[in-house]
Amino acid sequence: MPTILYAEDDRDCRELFSFVLRQEGFDVREARNGAQVVQLVRDEAVDLVLLDVRMPLMTGYDAARRLAEEAPHIPVMFLSAKGLSREVDKGFKCGPMVVDYLVKPIAPDQLVSRIEEVLFGCKERGLEAIREESLAQFVELVHQAR
Repeated sequence: MPTILYAEDDRDCRELFSFVLRQEGFDVREARNGAQVVQLVRDEAVDLVLLDVRMPLMTGYDAARRLAEEAPHIPVMFLSAKGLSREVDKGFKCGPMVVDYLVKPIAPDQLVSRIEEVLFGCKERGLEAIREESLAQFVELVHQAR
């Protein structure tokens, strides 16, 4: 069973998505801020990190930059209400292990589906391939918006 580290400072959101992920068979570790994320990745084996952007002590962006240095093999997905193209771009620029940026609100089943796609894709094709696919989708959306 894959282990997901989910970082979210909003308790209700964290509890909801953690419950959903556990129901789907994932082992879920929770963090309330970016500093906890970095520490938990140092202390435990994690298969995927799911990060909110706005968190106390250390933002999701800052945590992702630290993970790029310390654990570049672990895929990171952002899950944030900050959905402007410059925010998404900023997320992808945090490091080569950032494989997706999802915008809230998101249906729990869509989140689970995307996590499964990322985990399977990273295992089968590699982290870089999944990142390139997500970046291509982002570029296409930005292009369509213009």
